[in-house]
Amino acid sequence: MVVRTARGGHDVCMNRKQTAVITGASSGIGKATALAYARRGWAVVLGARRKEHLEEVADQCRKAGGEALAVVTDVAVEEQVQNLVRSAVEAFGGLDVMVNNAGFGHYGRVHEVGSEDMRHIFDVNFHGLFYGCKAAAGVMIRKGGGHIFNVSSVIGKRGSPFNGAYSASKFAVCGLTESMRVEMRSYNVNVTLVCPGLTRTEFFGNVRGRTSSEGYQSSFVRLRTMMDPQKVARKIVAITGRKVPQVVFTPGGKFLVLAASLSPRFADWLMKFYHDDLLRRQEQTQATRQGG
Repeated sequence: MVVRTARGGHDVCMNRKQTAVITGASSGIGKATALAYARRGWAVVLGARRKEHLEEVADQCRKAGGEALAVVTDVAVEEQVQNLVRSAVEAFGGLDVMVNNAGFGHYGRVHEVGSEDMRHIFDVNFHGLFYGCKAAAGVMIRKGGGHIFNVSSVIGKRGSPFNGAYSASKFAVCGLTESMRVEMRSYNVNVTLVCPGLTRTEFFGNVRGRTSSEGYQSSFVRLRTMMDPQKVARKIVAITGRKVPQVVFTPGGKFLVLAASLSPRFADWLMKFYHDDLLRRQEQTQATRQGG
């Protein structure tokens, strides 16, 4: 038995490999998730802007036992996201999983955020994810099922000082995902919200903003709340195909989300404590630089 691809009209066998499209796949959670699917024999289609890094991950996925296709993609451009999904259908005959993971951070007080910076973070973190959802949903509805994972953050459930722009973009992801999850039920498409805590990735190297992020990072390192991207990847793969509304990682993250729901004033107090600690660590970092 054969099916037709969405473009080109060539025939593909029904016993094709299961296929996952992953954005932000050149590093961090995206890379770890691609490798996790590849180890299970999946075909993975990798989207990111850095071609060399993307090709390296694709090679690693093939060595891990899967098939891989690297497609240079800027998720802020809708046509490129559409091309990413179309490439998966053309290369492997369909789409089973979409992992919308691409994003970057912005560090600084809300009143210091430039308007262009705010627009850019929403273009990548929210609009890019929206483009991925839209492109994947069309394929999955025609196919009769699938699973979309939208990566937000713990601070997409509760705002955090110095992260107003980033938090806002991730709150938007939460709202879109919760709406879409209900809308897609009748099409047999699962939609899961993924909320990692602080993760050991290149996040800090990609953080934008006027204020140094070194104090920000050192505060979390001291609290030992950083997690490995492989943990997030393993969870995504483990719940693929299951009706899991959301996953919140780390005990601290779960506590913060619960506190924000039950007692916003208590959550504000926790954030104020973190805010003051952050300022102190920034001052220490600046003093060390000046002393060096």
